[in-house]
Amino acid sequence: MESAACKTLYQDHGILPAMCRPHLSPNMLNRLFVRHTATRSSFVRLLALLLLAVLLPTPRLLGQAPPPDTIYVNGNIYTCNAIRPRAEAIAVAGERVAALGTTVEIRRLAPQGVKVVDISGKTVLPGLIDSHGHMSGLGSFGLGRLDLSRATSFDDMVAIAKEKAAATPPGQWILGGRWDHESWRDRRLPSHAALSEATPNHPVFLKRVDGHAGVANAAALKLAGITRDTPSPAGGEILKDASGEPTGVLVDNAMELVAKVINSPEPSTADLLLKAQEMCLSVGLTGVHDAGVSPADVVVYQRLLDEGKLAIRVYAMIAGPYAIRYFEKNDVLVGPTLTVRAAKMYIDGALGSRGAWLLDPYADRPLDDRRQPYTGLSVMKPEFLRMVAENGLQRGYQVCTHAIGDRGNRETLNAYSLVLSRRQRPNHRFRIEHAQVLAPEDIPRFKKLGVVAAMQPSHCTSDMRWAEARLGEKRCKGAYAWASLIRAGVPVAGGSDFPVESHNPFLGFYAAVTRQDAAGQPPSGWQPQERVSRQETLAMYTMWAAYAAFEETEKGSLESGKLADFIVIDRDVMTCEPREILETNVLKTVLGGKVVYSP
Repeated sequence: MESAACKTLYQDHGILPAMCRPHLSPNMLNRLFVRHTATRSSFVRLLALLLLAVLLPTPRLLGQAPPPDTIYVNGNIYTCNAIRPRAEAIAVAGERVAALGTTVEIRRLAPQGVKVVDISGKTVLPGLIDSHGHMSGLGSFGLGRLDLSRATSFDDMVAIAKEKAAATPPGQWILGGRWDHESWRDRRLPSHAALSEATPNHPVFLKRVDGHAGVANAAALKLAGITRDTPSPAGGEILKDASGEPTGVLVDNAMELVAKVINSPEPSTADLLLKAQEMCLSVGLTGVHDAGVSPADVVVYQRLLDEGKLAIRVYAMIAGPYAIRYFEKNDVLVGPTLTVRAAKMYIDGALGSRGAWLLDPYADRPLDDRRQPYTGLSVMKPEFLRMVAENGLQRGYQVCTHAIGDRGNRETLNAYSLVLSRRQRPNHRFRIEHAQVLAPEDIPRFKKLGVVAAMQPSHCTSDMRWAEARLGEKRCKGAYAWASLIRAGVPVAGGSDFPVESHNPFLGFYAAVTRQDAAGQPPSGWQPQERVSRQETLAMYTMWAAYAAFEETEKGSLESGKLADFIVIDRDVMTCEPREILETNVLKTVLGGKVVYSP
């Protein structure tokens, strides 16, 4: 973490490398991380004390901890430890890191008969953490749900659905998703007529890539009771054509009209989670923040844990509708593999389906069908968000709120501010998920309120083709503003929002560093002032993601005493040509000292 912004975040949020803590008293820590400018002489004295603490042998090296059982040598290791950022070798004792150092040092430390793994110069990173994903959703596509991401037009999408219908018993639901009309040549939202003609014997519901809109065919609309006379529900929209007939496209809360009548044989939740786990471990993810689970999902996670099948580390957020009742009935669950101590709320929809809640009308849809200014959707009343936040704060639960538009983000910050003014809790770490479009004056409020921004770099490079048309040039200055938030001292946790985007974290890494698509366009990056350094990007997927889950003392960096979660990859993503980051392959994923993936 070499940049000033990274050091500021370490100082402001107490993320001090664990290897130093045993040697530094609280008074010394306070002096080390002072907010005012130190004199040169006092700085030198403090630096000398810190170096002494680092160089003294630690108790773990003096035999008070179990000796290492495995050592990894001859590596190119990035530790994400501000005190010792690089190493050649790592010693593992059980599920924890015993020591890091040069290959000579670690070989000397290791007892006779220890297992030696020669990394042969390959790069090692701390296990990567996706701070916002959807495990069941990822697993469903991994197990065969209709994936429309390859459709290049609505006609393509219809053809794929027709092929699926031919292989599906009549009357059975066809479910799928990941279509993106913004990637099609005409960029128009679909209408159900052609889809209904191609699938007359099946109810069909296909969600847009963002999960905040979907298209239903005639059979599905009939089962849901949606007609020209059906009003749009609060926080949702039933799109209709010029004659007043439903087009089949349902936005945000309107999708519930179809969702509640779906009766389809699906893989078990356990199968979905295990498939997603397999997919995540293969790309170097050792931890996932599962953003929106039901109480029933928690039961399945717990069962998988008890059966020894849950390998990946999961930080689960209870979905909004269940939150308050769950808070009342359950204490927080905190463990090294499964933690449940957060709620996932929604204040608005998504930008791609024009459901994000904006302060001013959409540039490309200034008026709605009633000729009123159109600013998107508020899918939840701010009063309800305040109630959940207050309840969560009282019971020790973190609140994580989906907010995309600048109005959605402002209303979320307002709700948090009011609750925190009534009940002081300095380490609440409330989060805003996505924080996608921000009014510049709201950026400093994150730091002031102690709010974490959980952001997904790939959203920027997927959306940049049409974001300016949607928002206008001025508003884009506050869109996907990772660098501005980091400069303001805000911890930014990296993620993907899979399966909306790929679960491969190296695609997000590339997007954060370049703000370019896979073809390297635009040459200087879109809104290049918001690019971040590779050190900051690595922190987003390690230390800051761990901090966002109250786990920075256990995860997020390679240090003596922390969990031995790390990955071995085939290239140095910290120094290679930017485009090469996209080709990164994971050679080994180690979780708690055990190899859980090796191709």
